Amino acid sequence: MAKIGIDLGTTNSLAVCWKNNKPVLVRNSFNETSTPSVVSVDDENDVVMVGKVAQERLISHPDVSISEFKRDMGLRKDIFLAGREFTPESLSALVLKKIKADAEEYLGEEIDEAIISVPAYFNDSARSATKLAASLAGLNVERLINEPSAAALSYLYSSGFSDQTLLIIDFGGGTLDCSLVETFDGIIEILAVSGNNRLGGKDFNDVIANYFCKQSNLNYNALSPLNRSIIYKAAELAKINLSTSMSTNIKANIDNQEYSVPIDNNKLIKISSCLFAQIKAPIDKVLRDSRLKIDAIDNIILVGGSSKMPTFRAFIKEITGKAPSSEVNPDTAIALGAGIFAEIKNRNQDLKDIIMTDICPFSLGVGTLDSMTGEHITEFIISRNSSLPTSKIRSFYTTSPMQTHVKFDIYQGESLIPSKNLLLGQLEVDFDNPEQKIQEIRVKMSYDINGILIVDVEGKSGHLGDKIIMNKDCELSEADIDVLRERIKSSSVMGRNEEKNAHIIARAERLYEESMDYERHLIIAGLQKFKITMAGNSIKDMNEAYNQLQSLLDSIEGDNE
Repeated sequence: MAKIGIDLGTTNSLAVCWKNNKPVLVRNSFNETSTPSVVSVDDENDVVMVGKVAQERLISHPDVSISEFKRDMGLRKDIFLAGREFTPESLSALVLKKIKADAEEYLGEEIDEAIISVPAYFNDSARSATKLAASLAGLNVERLINEPSAAALSYLYSSGFSDQTLLIIDFGGGTLDCSLVETFDGIIEILAVSGNNRLGGKDFNDVIANYFCKQSNLNYNALSPLNRSIIYKAAELAKINLSTSMSTNIKANIDNQEYSVPIDNNKLIKISSCLFAQIKAPIDKVLRDSRLKIDAIDNIILVGGSSKMPTFRAFIKEITGKAPSSEVNPDTAIALGAGIFAEIKNRNQDLKDIIMTDICPFSLGVGTLDSMTGEHITEFIISRNSSLPTSKIRSFYTTSPMQTHVKFDIYQGESLIPSKNLLLGQLEVDFDNPEQKIQEIRVKMSYDINGILIVDVEGKSGHLGDKIIMNKDCELSEADIDVLRERIKSSSVMGRNEEKNAHIIARAERLYEESMDYERHLIIAGLQKFKITMAGNSIKDMNEAYNQLQSLLDSIEGDNE
């Protein structure tokens, strides 16, 4: 059985295996290395589509299609598609299930374990949700790797693991992560991390879409879901075009009326000024936490699809005074790093001397009563950016003599106010023999390399009560998890052999929505001919009809760009 690394992305997901003594990107059923992180439900045929086919249906079937659900990982959120109930975890599980199936087809053997990358700034709930999604997909995941750490591993692998200090900035579709990494003698040490889990390329799409509507006198919120999807895709395409051209047009057909709004990179910078301010904050924070000056950094590595934006690269150079390196592929670096890490874990002899340390991205502590003010505050025990594994002890005291019961609320976060942090759990202790004085209680927190937090409470006579181990699956009961697992198993996911025809049909339906009347007539005629041919048994006729429809769609899409 094989192990793989997976980059479970907001926009796209990739997998990497170890083949011919090097990391190799897995190719999916379309012979592509990237699989869109999109799910769509075909209620008529009772089938779930994942990836490229589902991506095409975001416009033609917006009510039963969804993307960007990674942003909600770890949140208790119910999502309904065609009357079926999903969670961010179950949607991610469907993506992972397809990734697993494609990898098994590619390798010709079963996958028994995976290393999955996550944003460095994912909190405990989001990390647990990722592990749950993997479990639902039939994948064993003992370790997660932070995305910037994976990118650093990929870069250092290609550069021979030379000693250097790196600033890794991972700007993807939905998240921004920054990490300071130092490598020496084959040891890769993460010094500090920071980020924003709700800032990514999607936000630039939103800004461009809003600009388009304002210039076109359209009320975005008053538009139908279909028209909003068309505008969003046009905005995303304009953003992509601006990665290779100084200017482009945002073009969309809304209710059979063609709209076109010019935009260039200077305008993008102006309308996105609030986003660039948000990008700067975690970069400043990671430098401050590491106590390093920008001059101490040897290289700035940009990864994530959104980092290819010229405006983003120019902004990073402006605020750091350093031109980012172009030595890694921003789209594949994280997946390659996850695959390399899987092989390190697999004890590959060529990588046996490589050691990667990790850190705690958030502070951990307990809620307590301030003796001076009487207010509830957070008393931190493990500070953010502490090297893992780590174990720390802090003393607390009962509030009154003869106290028989103590409850500790355990938090993750940085706020002095407990309610603003993430509540991980509670530990309650009863004193069998209360004393007529204030008692000292020692709280010990141990956080291991796998992200498992163990909290233990001791009195002067030793251990009190039960230890609690915090590695929760989004606070779901075993019964809830079993229900989700059964739903994933019973979901009829479209097979590899059906995807090619389903994709071209979905593409035709999407282009129909985006086109004007003349092109629509051509699409309908071509689609009808294709479907009639599908009903027959001739493989030759089927291939000919497919190629004819594809040529038609290529021509129409080329004219619309």
